[in-house]
Amino acid sequence: MKLSELLDLVPVPGALPPSRLARDLALITSLSPEVAAAPLPSGDPVVLAAGYASYRPRPVTAVVLTHDEEERIARCLTALSEDVDHCLLIDSGSTDDTAGQARRARGDARVLAAPWADDFSRQRNLAFAEVTDGWLCHVDADEVLTPAHAGRLRRVLGVLDHLLDGFDFVVSPVIADVGGPVYTNTQRVLRADGPYRFRGRVHEHPYAPDGRAPARVGIDVRFDHSGYLPEVVERRGKRDLYLRLDRLARAEEPDNPKWAYYEVRDGLDPSAPEAELRSAFALLAAAAGDTAPGAPGYRSERIVDSWSLLCELAVRLGDAEALHTYTALLMDAGRAVEATYYRTLVESSRLLGRLAVLVDRIDAVAVEEEASNRHLMARLFELQSTLALAGGQYETVLPAYRKAVARGAGQSLLDDFGMIGRMLGELETDTDAC
Repeated sequence: MKLSELLDLVPVPGALPPSRLARDLALITSLSPEVAAAPLPSGDPVVLAAGYASYRPRPVTAVVLTHDEEERIARCLTALSEDVDHCLLIDSGSTDDTAGQARRARGDARVLAAPWADDFSRQRNLAFAEVTDGWLCHVDADEVLTPAHAGRLRRVLGVLDHLLDGFDFVVSPVIADVGGPVYTNTQRVLRADGPYRFRGRVHEHPYAPDGRAPARVGIDVRFDHSGYLPEVVERRGKRDLYLRLDRLARAEEPDNPKWAYYEVRDGLDPSAPEAELRSAFALLAAAAGDTAPGAPGYRSERIVDSWSLLCELAVRLGDAEALHTYTALLMDAGRAVEATYYRTLVESSRLLGRLAVLVDRIDAVAVEEEASNRHLMARLFELQSTLALAGGQYETVLPAYRKAVARGAGQSLLDDFGMIGRMLGELETDTDAC
């Protein structure tokens, strides 16, 4: 039996005996193909459940990179009390009470002093020399395990160890930015005695020695991250730091397309002038190319993301040809949602522009109204009100409606307005419920 086949049984009533195994398997949300095809030690779920009932999970160590984190570290470590056996801080020269707060939160917290060398991977990889058994769970000091998920990390790592002993992979908990996006391919948890090590001065991920991306398991364990709140980014100078590290990495590896992607993503101001946008577009297009990447790895992992960012730039530049090129590449790469978004964005902009022209055309012809064409003008004003509503020209909607009514029309608009009013009422009800 393969792991994917066992997981397929979890949601099927009665397919697995009620057990610790069944409960903990339910915390696995996704598998890369290599893990999905991994053979299990037994094809009998009853045997697997019996073995797991007496299984002693390997220890889990939280690894936290710190620098002046006294306001955050205690909350971060306290939230992990049910999930980790040890805590290791890799501290790059804190001058506040980070270490004291950590030890008060966790009496067993160890602090390894490691001067900052402009390299997040270097800091993370120091943990492998300090911890040689069990799991390393890399957590940022501004990340807090969601209270409802306490205990889940230990459980899911235990079931993975029981079923996949000797199989190398990394584990991705969910990291949710407060008020922002949610990340699922985080690759933050890995075995201390495994082959993977972090690479990249910034935006670091673990890789095999040859640069291959590891096999991955997604889990239903969520950390809430407050580090990208605008006020935090500004106060701690994160944008400038990341951009400086991006540029250092690109200088060291000028032929690696990922660093051009990160430099553009992290460094481009939303209000940048057109010349700067075109320069960024040229840099990214030259680095990413238009050939689909092979197996995921250290060099290839951001090529498709680069195409998505190129679409964003093409929209801002009004470059229809580039947009056609890169949305096609996104579609071929299986990123249909992004391709459709950018295509729809451009097409809707064209349609809105066309609607504006039609609304203005009706105003221009109004001077030609006569008694013989008054009934058609009534219908034209009905159309104008509808088109203005669809095109967001709200200041025109009611005047056009009133002109239609004055000429004996407008009932269909009244029906439309009634429908909109009912929908707004439902929206208010939904908002109140939230």
